[in-house]
Amino acid sequence: MSFEFLKKQFNEFLNLSFINKFIVTYFLSWMGLSITLLISKLINPIINVESAGVLTTAKYEVISTAVSSQMGINYFSIWYSYFISNFLACVTIFLVFVILPYIYNRDISKGKSTIKDYFDVLLFFYALVVLNPLTGILGASLSFSDLLAIIPHGFFEYAGFSMSIVLGIEYSIYKLPVRGEKEVWTKKQKIKFLLKFLLIPIFLFIAGGMETLDWIIVNYAKENGLSIVKTFFEVYYNILRSLLF
Repeated sequence: MSFEFLKKQFNEFLNLSFINKFIVTYFLSWMGLSITLLISKLINPIINVESAGVLTTAKYEVISTAVSSQMGINYFSIWYSYFISNFLACVTIFLVFVILPYIYNRDISKGKSTIKDYFDVLLFFYALVVLNPLTGILGASLSFSDLLAIIPHGFFEYAGFSMSIVLGIEYSIYKLPVRGEKEVWTKKQKIKFLLKFLLIPIFLFIAGGMETLDWIIVNYAKENGLSIVKTFFEVYYNILRSLLF
């Protein structure tokens, strides 16, 4: 797969509506996680890839320590730790895309860079965050059955993650379009953008609570010699039934 082909596909991606950008990014993010997990598991016996995840683990531990010092170690402190950790990651991703047009606007005006360079960097960062190598590396030591714990909360976590990427891209091409004239957002468009951004913490807050529960389910099933798949199904089936009926 050539770089020119990727550039063509990314150019078509930028022309999509917001919803379609989100859907594409959501599925690519899951694909990226699957690919990096598989590669990490294959090379982990040869090269210890887990050390590459030290910074991510350390970040969570710092947040967890700060939260638990205020709330104690309980379900909600773990929930909030996951939420804050993931939200900070999403805000960082969003800010990277927000900063890019300001940097390249200045460099282009000084003749130090071009729109083509800006487009290439947008593509590079998009591919990097979608592949999400650190998360895949952190899962290298997990068994395949343990990886089931990623799926339930992952539906919401990756929704927030994808939303931060797409909103970052949308803001970038608004501030510095890769082609054509710069659009002027109306007040209504700005409010819609803000409301979309508020979906990020909502998705991540739900994911934080579910992630805590998911690992409790995995550990409970393993300690009691139960099927992890069956235990997940029974727990979530009963939760949904109690909420709906």
